[in-house]
Amino acid sequence: MIRALSVAALLLVGSLPAQAQDAATLLYEARAQVEGLADCEAQPDQDRLEEILCADTIRIGVRSGYPRFAENRGGERSGYEIDLARKVADTLGVEAELVPVTPVTRISALSDGTLDLVIATMGHNSVRDANARFIRPHYYSSETILIGDRRLPIATWDDVSDKTVCTTVGNFANALLVERVARVMLFDTPARLLENLEAGTCSLIVQDDSVMVDALASDDFGGRFERKLGLSEIPWGMAVGLEGTERLASVLDQISARFHADGTFLEMAESHGIVLGFLLRMQDTWNQPFCMQAPATCMLPPLDTTLAEGPVKVAVAGFQDWLNETFGVLYSQFAWDLLVNGAIISLIAVAGVLVATLGIALLFAWGLLARNRVLRGALHLLIVVFQGSPPILILVFVAALANAILLYSTAVALFVAIISIALVNGAFAGQGIADAWRSLGSRMSDGKRMRHAIVRAAPQIEAFLTNATRGIAAASFVGVADLTNALNDIASFSRSQVVTYWILLIFYILVVMAVVRLSRALNRGLERALVEG
Repeated sequence: MIRALSVAALLLVGSLPAQAQDAATLLYEARAQVEGLADCEAQPDQDRLEEILCADTIRIGVRSGYPRFAENRGGERSGYEIDLARKVADTLGVEAELVPVTPVTRISALSDGTLDLVIATMGHNSVRDANARFIRPHYYSSETILIGDRRLPIATWDDVSDKTVCTTVGNFANALLVERVARVMLFDTPARLLENLEAGTCSLIVQDDSVMVDALASDDFGGRFERKLGLSEIPWGMAVGLEGTERLASVLDQISARFHADGTFLEMAESHGIVLGFLLRMQDTWNQPFCMQAPATCMLPPLDTTLAEGPVKVAVAGFQDWLNETFGVLYSQFAWDLLVNGAIISLIAVAGVLVATLGIALLFAWGLLARNRVLRGALHLLIVVFQGSPPILILVFVAALANAILLYSTAVALFVAIISIALVNGAFAGQGIADAWRSLGSRMSDGKRMRHAIVRAAPQIEAFLTNATRGIAAASFVGVADLTNALNDIASFSRSQVVTYWILLIFYILVVMAVVRLSRALNRGLERALVEG
């Protein structure tokens, strides 16, 4: 195997200009690397060229029903592209495994790694460059033509703007065609296209001139139908996948240049009766010394099939730009982690302050209803203090007291924030429960009376639970790493500080809405329990 490759490499080196000798060098180096491996299949970092040499086989996707180019008659494959596939494999020193593809499957088979190479009448256009790596120089070129009945008076594309035109699925020219005709009907193969044209189902068809050579040359078909218009000329290219194919593509590029220069393409095409105009031009081009020295100057560009942007694409692009500009600061993992951690801590704080508020409300209600005048007086005094003090001041006071007694930590800061906000709101809610208790009279048991008092004071309890939920946003003042604190940090390196505060506003609006729904649901449940009990 190595000897055979070495001979091929020597032949290439001896006959090609300096630029093309790189193909032999790349092949030799890749083969040497593969031969040095104990187990080819166990190497995860191989590129595609090494995989091909390791397997001693190249999987090539080819068409099956394309006259002169790729046909399969009784299991015997023939055609220009079939000869080319086998010649490429022979040049690489490996076996060719020919795999049937269609216009729909040929690119996807490259993308998922099912195939190593596709030689399947595939036109090279600007859109396909995003999905496959095309080998250049190209091995053929064709023109898309409009064919119809000789009696149809068609001189320009304006004459078919109100007509239905039939074409095949996957034809590159379909993107250009839809702009020129009223409607497009799709068929899976050129053969079915011809059948429907002759049957009258289609009055006009669009197809590559390469596939229409035999039909137009026949007395029967050619006597009834003719070429009306040409749409565009497109170069055909072999193609490989995008991932890990750099060396393989480089080798094939240089082989393709050699096949033009020495007439290999021309000889294979001529043996199948294919129109030779393009290949003759390419042979002249690639026999020029400057083409081998600077190949890029002689390469044909892909056909530009980019469609003009419509209003939807412009609107979507504008929206994407706005998203990038507005939320770009959250694209970094650091900012995202800050946001998520801040939201989690805020939700913990909200849950804590709700439970604490309810607990303190019940304690205050019990104390305000107690027979001990000293306890009642102390609680009334606390309520007066809370009524006359801003909540933020109480928060700071409790935090200072806690810091004097305890070592500061995130847990201590969170506890302080929860207790401070819950004290203020729980005290007022407890006062509401105590007032409701007094309004009920003493004809029921204390337990039942308390349940009824809670139901009666439900609007006040709900209001103070909501107020506690909003108030816990101030926890960042005492060092809680909540959402407010996280968004402040994010805003420090963001150009769009307004957005970070919009996020905070929306977050707490949603949380407050959830708290309101929850408190009302609990109140309804308690009312049903009272009715049933």
